[in-house]
Amino acid sequence: MKSWLNRSLLFLFASLLLTGCEKDEDKAVVREGTAPVLTASATSLLLTEEEAASEALTLSWNDADFGYKAAAEYWLEIDTAGDNFVKPYSVSLGNTREKVYTVEELNTLLTKLKYTPEEAHDVAIRIKATVSDLINPVYSGAETVSVTTYSTYVEPTFVYVPGDYQGWSPETAPSLISVEDNGIYQGIISFNNKDNNLKFKITAGRSWETNYGGGSAAGTLAVNGPDLSVPAKDSYRITVDLNTMTWTAAKYSWGLIGDATPGGWDKDTDMVYDNEAGVWKLTTNLTAGKIKFRLNDDWGTNYGENNGDNVLEAGGADISVAAAGTYEIVLDLENEDETATYTITKK
Repeated sequence: MKSWLNRSLLFLFASLLLTGCEKDEDKAVVREGTAPVLTASATSLLLTEEEAASEALTLSWNDADFGYKAAAEYWLEIDTAGDNFVKPYSVSLGNTREKVYTVEELNTLLTKLKYTPEEAHDVAIRIKATVSDLINPVYSGAETVSVTTYSTYVEPTFVYVPGDYQGWSPETAPSLISVEDNGIYQGIISFNNKDNNLKFKITAGRSWETNYGGGSAAGTLAVNGPDLSVPAKDSYRITVDLNTMTWTAAKYSWGLIGDATPGGWDKDTDMVYDNEAGVWKLTTNLTAGKIKFRLNDDWGTNYGENNGDNVLEAGGADISVAAAGTYEIVLDLENEDETATYTITKK
């Protein structure tokens, strides 16, 4: 009887202890702190490129109070005024209590968040304070700042690559682009039309008036210098730096491989880069079978298709060719980091 009573008392004590723990934990989860108070140094800003290095906006706030001594982490949240921070931009500011933006920094951030330049936008800003996963975060009141950003768009510039592969015509030659107009030009050129003469030059415009050839040392350029050349018939990513008068050509060649292709699984059938359309193209005879795309005749980078939707995946499954015939194949890698696609059309 005594043993039974002891066991009952022990069970009751353990139950009370567990219940107390659960209640304490529940209290921790719902515990609320006192939010920080945010102050913005301005309510209206007109950002200009001429003042890029100047201070534009200072955000400051006091410590949040969670009822006990702990280091809070503060997060900056930005949203369009009226959107109620449903999907805000959020970045950790550590345990600091001030954030200073220069004109350039704030303009870059709002451009990244896709606010249209040269237009005023009401932007809501608040501070979130956190201290533990078991304690709810607290939020400052929102400060609304009207901000007009400036455009950072730079008109790209081009040079051109006439050569034997296209008839030495600057008027129709493919281009290299300098996206930031900084004197550095890059593009893909396919030297696939002739076997023996792989020479070319660089022209500043659609004429021979200003042209660049080889300099006194390998990889250098000189005005009106001798013809440049690539080592073999293939496609290359060409980089020209007119600041240092240098150039490079790195093999960058996509091809088709598989038992449906003329080379089978042993040899790529090279595609040609269409500089104007920004895609790789190939018209060739295929048999019924399988194909894949690969880079630089190597399996290190190859694309196949897993879902039958013409969207390619790195290392994906072989692509089926149902019937023999002449096909035009187009490979679009313009958004290679996001989505690579292809089409295969029987002629």
